Parts: sequence; structure tokens; C-alpha cells
Amino acid sequence: MVKRTVVCGWALALVGAGCHPGSSDPRVNTALGVQSDTLASNIITRPIGDFISMMVGEGIEVRDVKERKTDAGFLEIQISGYNHSVARKLFDYKVEWLDADGMVVDTAMSRWIQMSAMPKSEFAFGAIAPHPRAVSWRINTRVNRNVQ
Repeated sequence: MVKRTVVCGWALALVGAGCHPGSSDPRVNTALGVQSDTLASNIITRPIGDFISMMVGEGIEVRDVKERKTDAGFLEIQISGYNHSVARKLFDYKVEWLDADGMVVDTAMSRWIQMSAMPKSEFAFGAIAPHPRAVSWRINTRVNRNVQ
């Protein structure tokens, strides 16, 4: 019984010793290996959290969409979200700009753009319309297969 108490005490001490957050400011993201261990990143508890994250299939969540007109009359958008996964999410997005009739405004800038969302972190990306005729937009995403 004493041995079990000592082992449990050491295990709790190891886990508790690593419960220091990486940054007090949510705008600063410190990667694993750079920050101090937390309960989620501790060597003992991390495999359990990673397994649950993979089983649940956590990914990105779009939390906010903002748009405005620039001083020059161009539509500007910003997409903000959160990566719920314990892994970096690498994906591509493409903005299609639409005119008042719902037709796509042709532009050389309508191409797939790579985006990386760090684990358990907020992310944001934006775009500015290529022409003042663009009054609306839509965004398509796809999984980036070039994960390194």
C-alpha cells in the first residue's frame, strides 16, 4: 500500500510539475518543445490527449467572418477560427469573388493558397477583392496533401 502511494505521488508530481502555461497572452503561440509542459503536453498525459483528438477527428472551426470596403472601394474579408486538433492543420483555400449578378469575377489571384493553423490555436487569414465590381465572395477549402 505504501509503495502504491509513493508511486502515485511521484506520478502526480511529474504531471503537476509540467502544468505551467507557455504564454500568458493568447496572441503568442509557443510550439511543443519551446514551451513548458502543460497537462495536455506532458509526456505522460499527451498520448492520451492525442489519441482522443485523433479519434474525435478534431479540426478547424470558423468562428468569425468580417468584411468591409477599403477606402478605394474594394471588398476586404477576414476569416478567423480555431484549430481544435493537437496537430498542425495544413489546408488550402481559394476565394472566388462575385459581382452583383453572382458571376465570378475573373482574376489571376483566384488560386489555391496554403494556410497553416497551429495546434490548439487561433488563426486568421484575409483577402482583398481584385476589382471594385466584386460585391460578394465564397471560399472553398481542401486538405493540403503536401504535409511535411
